[in-house]
Amino acid sequence: MPDTRTRGQVQTRGGAGAVRETPLPWGKLSVLLAVRLTEPVGYTLILPFMYQMVGDFDIVRDSKDIAFYAGLLLTSYQFLRTLTIMHWGILSDRIGRRPVVLMGMLGDLLTFVLFGVSKSFGWALVARSLNGFFTGSGVVIKSIIAEISDDTNRGRMMAMFPLMWHLGSMLGGAIGGLLVDPVKNYPSLFGNSVLFREYPYLLPCLVGASISLFGLVVGYFQLEETL
Repeated sequence: MPDTRTRGQVQTRGGAGAVRETPLPWGKLSVLLAVRLTEPVGYTLILPFMYQMVGDFDIVRDSKDIAFYAGLLLTSYQFLRTLTIMHWGILSDRIGRRPVVLMGMLGDLLTFVLFGVSKSFGWALVARSLNGFFTGSGVVIKSIIAEISDDTNRGRMMAMFPLMWHLGSMLGGAIGGLLVDPVKNYPSLFGNSVLFREYPYLLPCLVGASISLFGLVVGYFQLEETL
């Protein structure tokens, strides 16, 4: 049987049917995994305190309204994500993968902070919608993986995507639950903080933004264009 060639790799098949597998490009892959981590963190970070936050807004007249408005916050994220995710992929085909991924990271960082300083439901809804708008980097990262892999290692690289989603989901939920309202929950550390007394939901959002900042910095210096 003739040799089967893949990108950057020759697979040789002997009598035993052995296939030589291309090693994973950990240098490039680790950058993509660091960037990928930010999206699930952003999705789950607000879940522990979302109902409490909505209850603090003037728009709520009755406790039964909280579930409705909290549902709108969750829906706005997914709605904008659904509307724009294909357009991010098309844009990356035109201007390159790297700038689209970096734009997503920057937008994620800014919308985290905007959500943390929300004092009204309208502000929170806009911030959450914009956060969903900037989550198109996930589909672009999958394109990058397809472009830096071959038939022998692509499956293993793609399998790391759900792993990072689950890790990021756990991390986001933990951050949101542990750091909300630090003035009340950690008075010895934050009892005198005017900033966190005024914005009790800002601290977890700042930590989430710092994770996005880490992904942005790593992507800026290490992410290579593959288009």
